[in-house]
Amino acid sequence: MRRSGSSAVWLFTLPLVFVMSFSAQAESVKETAQSYVQMGEKFASSGDLIRAVGAYTIALQFAPDSATAFFRRGQAFQGMGKTANAIADYGEAVSLRPGLTLAWYNRGNLRMNSGDYQGALSDMNKAVEIDPLYARAYNNRAIAKVANGDLEGAFADFAQAIKLDPRDPDPFVNRGLLRFRQGLKVEANEDFAR
Repeated sequence: MRRSGSSAVWLFTLPLVFVMSFSAQAESVKETAQSYVQMGEKFASSGDLIRAVGAYTIALQFAPDSATAFFRRGQAFQGMGKTANAIADYGEAVSLRPGLTLAWYNRGNLRMNSGDYQGALSDMNKAVEIDPLYARAYNNRAIAKVANGDLEGAFADFAQAIKLDPRDPDPFVNRGLLRFRQGLKVEANEDFAR
């Protein structure tokens, strides 16, 4: 009778050992993925974007749900001028971690540069929603609003960007250009003088 009791204990212990082993393997896989992300960051910081993309791609093989790996690979693709790849990776990053402001911002800039002004506006709206103190996002959302014909909204966003970061010359220059286009030369020159 004692023997059957020990078998029962052994049968219940086996799954626990398996779960513990699987858990350790899962943690090891995450650590491996993180190591490849760190390797990619080193390659990227030294300017070797091709190897950075390779390291991030390997990281994603170990952790396909890594928003960081998608984001970093998107940055590397962006640096290489591979806009479609970068937009796709930023999209994956925000689908995995919707609060990743810089991914929304970067994708918005790429969309704007590609002529997708509505997509750019949507991404900049999200960046501003997540971080209402992100002055650059207001400036770039204003540019997207100009492209979409919302001049009043653009003026409001340029003003907000200036309020948040009065030392950044870009919102002044951009607002000045818009004022100049509207024939407001005195006001435009005031912005250009700052």
